[in-house]
Amino acid sequence: MYLKNKQTYNCFVYECEREKPLKNVLLDDMKFSIRAVSNIKKGKYVISINDGKIPKNHIIREKDVIKVVMHDEKSDYISQEKNLDILFEDEDIIIFDKPAGIVSHPTKSHLENTMLNYAQWIFEKKNIESKVRFISRLDMDTSGIITIAKNAFSHYALSQGFLSDKIQKRYTAIVSGDTSVLSKSGTIAEKIEKSEDGIKRIISDNGQDAITHYKIVKRGEKYSVLELLLETGRTHQIRVHLSHLGLPIIGDELYGGDMSVMSRQALHCHSLEIISPRSMEKISVTSPYPKDMQDIMDEI
Repeated sequence: MYLKNKQTYNCFVYECEREKPLKNVLLDDMKFSIRAVSNIKKGKYVISINDGKIPKNHIIREKDVIKVVMHDEKSDYISQEKNLDILFEDEDIIIFDKPAGIVSHPTKSHLENTMLNYAQWIFEKKNIESKVRFISRLDMDTSGIITIAKNAFSHYALSQGFLSDKIQKRYTAIVSGDTSVLSKSGTIAEKIEKSEDGIKRIISDNGQDAITHYKIVKRGEKYSVLELLLETGRTHQIRVHLSHLGLPIIGDELYGGDMSVMSRQALHCHSLEIISPRSMEKISVTSPYPKDMQDIMDEI
């Protein structure tokens, strides 16, 4: 088991529970990726057993303590100072509350003033010498919860490894259109692919599987409030699926949304359930609705 109070973002301390080969402990018990084990073998990561060398036979005994120190390079992007609300933090992840209007990752048109630039500054302030790795991203005008890994271990575990299917993100959207034809809750399962312009996404039988679960929270004459749970995470998935149902998100110009009351899409990631990779504790965080959305929801 991982020993509490001995972990840091790049130092992994594990007490072996029974005798077995070192490789098996690293892969099966400590949950390292094959790439991480390869980095240990190559000497890129430093490993010690009971603060000493690895046994010649590579057999780890019960109660032996394994310590692995990961060395990582920093992001190539510049850091920029900005105070962001931190909803949760431990040795592996940091969860932010992202305001609308901020790009998650730098692009050719947005090299600065992104969540990555701001997170890099926070990493430096906390003496975290590691790349900024996103577990999840949000569109520029979508607000709410966004998760960043502090190391390659947690990024792998939560984005494609043993915990990737344990994440539950819930969103709130305000839509226009007639919701009376829909049941109170349901599932949208329509494949999505990139359109020819490379920006917009479309429903297509040739696309990737995309599944969105919805629940109608509030019905109004003109606008309604929906809660959405993603089973897959395609680009623009919620926006595309709701537009396909004839319920475009208000403020979402790209997908036919009503632009009369909001200048950005009324979409907010309000709830997250995630398991922290080393402690295996279930983390639940919530983000309050931004004022522009709350004001409209109050009137529905």
